[in-house]
This record gives sequence, structure tokens and C-alpha cells, in this order.
Amino acid sequence: MKPSTLALAAALTAVTSLSRAQTCENGRPTDPGGAQGIGYGAAEVAYYDSSSGRARIHYALAGVNAPPAASSLVSDVPDAIVVAAEAADSALERYAELSYAPLLGDGDSPCPSNGGSDAVDVYLLNFAAADGQAMFDHCQRGTPLVCSGFVLVDNDFRAGGYADTAEGLRTVVPHELFHLVQDAYDANVERWWAEGSAQWAAKQVYPDLLDLERFLPAYFESPWRPLNVPPTGVVASFLYATAIWPVFLEERYDAELVQEVYAGLQAAEGNVLSAADAALQARGSDLGSAFLEFAQYNAATGVRAPSSGGYAEAASYPDIELTATATVKSGDSFDEIMSGFGAFYYSLHADSPLALSLQADPARVTAALVPVVDGRAQLDAVQPLPTQLEGDGIVVVAGQSQARTDAPFTLELVAVGADSSGCSLGPPAARGGSSTGVVLGIVVSLLGRLRARRSKSRKDS
Repeated sequence: MKPSTLALAAALTAVTSLSRAQTCENGRPTDPGGAQGIGYGAAEVAYYDSSSGRARIHYALAGVNAPPAASSLVSDVPDAIVVAAEAADSALERYAELSYAPLLGDGDSPCPSNGGSDAVDVYLLNFAAADGQAMFDHCQRGTPLVCSGFVLVDNDFRAGGYADTAEGLRTVVPHELFHLVQDAYDANVERWWAEGSAQWAAKQVYPDLLDLERFLPAYFESPWRPLNVPPTGVVASFLYATAIWPVFLEERYDAELVQEVYAGLQAAEGNVLSAADAALQARGSDLGSAFLEFAQYNAATGVRAPSSGGYAEAASYPDIELTATATVKSGDSFDEIMSGFGAFYYSLHADSPLALSLQADPARVTAALVPVVDGRAQLDAVQPLPTQLEGDGIVVVAGQSQARTDAPFTLELVAVGADSSGCSLGPPAARGGSSTGVVLGIVVSLLGRLRARRSKSRKDS
């Protein structure tokens, strides 16, 4: 469903034009060649302007690209077109309320067509394997790249995964328009954040719709995967599931924090997590601390959702995938390798008090114990490691660095009072391994921290 996005803050009626327009990036569905081959062909086309005049909905009057013909809202206008216009106005208004920058307009477009006005253009047409796409019209070269654009949306959702066409339009139109919002900040924003925050933004417009929740299992099933490193190949679900990160930022802090991340992209040279770190530091926190708390929230969902604390809708979210479940005794340990901002979860039970410690490079890995009472996670009683475990608890081990080199760690449990090394500054020797491997692990870890990384990808679906 979707690719790029932008924001709109100040004037609800203002549509800003790019000052240094470049060449046309894409044709439109109304052009002879269509938009990258997607077009209306010879079909007669009409348009309908939203109540505010800020959005124009284009549609075919007949053929495969025509929307369902039912018309009960506005005389002689298909209901799908009216709903799409209402969804566009609702989205633009909500994004302005959240202080996003206005969409960049296409009034000075160098393309053969700008849709006939400087309103944002939404084209409804038949999609073979998607339900929406945001496209560039023209761009202003520089760093960051910023672009004006338009969106394509499926014309008929009755055969898709939505209850009806209206639900599909209310889900997809806000998502795609937020991609245009993103394009006013950074048209090359990292795709995981582009999709995840667009899912979050659409939820801001229509809170009752459940598209965000539908994708969450893809993240909760593999929380060890770094948040900003989606699977390779054409795998959309994880990208959309990262919406849980802006959900956390909003619920733990406020919705404005998500906008502050966008506002900081230029200073952070497009690195979303660095922009988040700067925004969090301005709030008296930092990315590492917030990510550990985020991981704790994710341990308290589904059947383990607490009666208070954590996500507002925690009980309806998936259960996090557990790395291990065990009844532990003195001398037990667990070894794993962290990479980037991922997280591992250990559901442990101890019949008698055990000292629980983490052996790891603290710049790369940290951990906390979330006590579990009567099957419910107790977020108000979280304890950083080293600590003691008696009864049930979930040990959350969370990444603390954007470095993607291996960061080994070991969880150790010993009887209280027995010799325990507690937290260490470097990775411990692997059991049965050699000291050479330990030295190599430390060197690789240090090199990883010295290497500046920047991950950006253009939207393409």
C-alpha cells in the first residue's frame, strides 16, 4: 500500500510552491504515457474538488479504472469520490493540527499537467497489486531533497482486505498524503520510518480504523531485528509494523515528538534515529533510554498486558516473540548476539532468589527485568540489571547503538551471595571459546561505533 509522505503545519489553506523547480519527475495518469505506465488510457476522466478546495480527486467515468457507480452523497458523483475527498480534507486538517509543514504545491510544475490547479491531486484508478502510491511531481535539488507530488489510490476496495470501499479510502488516502508531507522534509527519508510513521499518521486521522494493528505481528514476531533494518526483498509488513515506534513516542511523550523527529532530519543528515535521539535529548531523555523503555512496553502486551501502564491498547496488541522460556537455577546462562536497536526477551522463573546480571558492552547492550505477577507484566516495578529474580519475570535485553556489527551478550544467574561478576565493560568469553574470539569481538564492536552510518531509501511501492 504506500510509499512517501510529508507534513503540513501552519496554514490550512496554504500550498507552498517549490522555489527552484526542476524537471518533471513523473507523468500523471491523465497523460498519454500515464504515471510509470499506470493511467486512464482513452477513458473519459472527471474530477471532484474537496470542500476545502485543498484536494482534487480525479476519476474515470467508465472502464476498469472507474470507481463503483453508487451515488448517494452528492448528486451524480460516485460515493467513493466523495469519501476520498472527505478523507483528504480530514488528513490535511489533522496534519496541520499536529504542526507539520504544508505540502509542497504543484502550481509551478514543469510537467505536462499539474492536475489543473495547485490543489493536491488524488487519482483513483485500478491497481493490480497495491492499493496506493505517492509519486514525485518535481523536486528541489539539495540536501535534503524535497519534492512536490501526487498520489494514486485504488478505485475499488471491495475485493481487498477492507470492510468496504469507504474503509479502504479512509485508510489509504491519509497514509499516502502523509507521504507527501514527508517529502517536504526529506523525500529520501528511510523507508521503515516513511511507512511506519505514515501508518501512525493515518491512525491520527481515523483512530477507529485498525490497519495499524493489522500489521503489528510482523514486528512483534521478530523484535531482535533492528528497528531500522527491514527484511530484504519485497516484504512490506515489517515496514508498516514499525508504526509501533511512533505509537510509543506519542504515548510515552506526546504526538508532537514525532513531528520533532521530522523537523530534525536536516540537522541529522537524514538519519531518523539520530534525529529521534536529538529530539529525545531535548526532552531530557535519549535514544538508548527510550528504546529500552519501548522494549519494556512491548513485553507488556497481549496476555501480559498490565491493568495500568504501557500502551493504551496493549491488550489488543500481539504477544512479543520470546527468545527463551525457562525455569532457571544457579549457574544458568543465556548467550546471544545483538545488532543495532533490536531486543531479546527471556521469560524466566526462579524458585529461589537468583542474582541476575548482564555481561556485555554497555555502549551496545543494556537490560532490565520486568516482573510478572499473575501473568501480567508489572511496568511500574521494572528493575535495571544487575538485580535479583525470584518468581516470574521477563528479562528485556535491548540494543543501545546504531552500529550493526555483532554485540555479544550473556545473561548470568547465580545464587544470591555466590560470586558474580555483575556488569562488565566488554563481552565475556564464550563458553568453550577462545580469548582470541573475545578480543576480536571487542575490536569489531569498537570499529562499529567509529563507523558513521546513514541508511536511506527511496519509496518504490
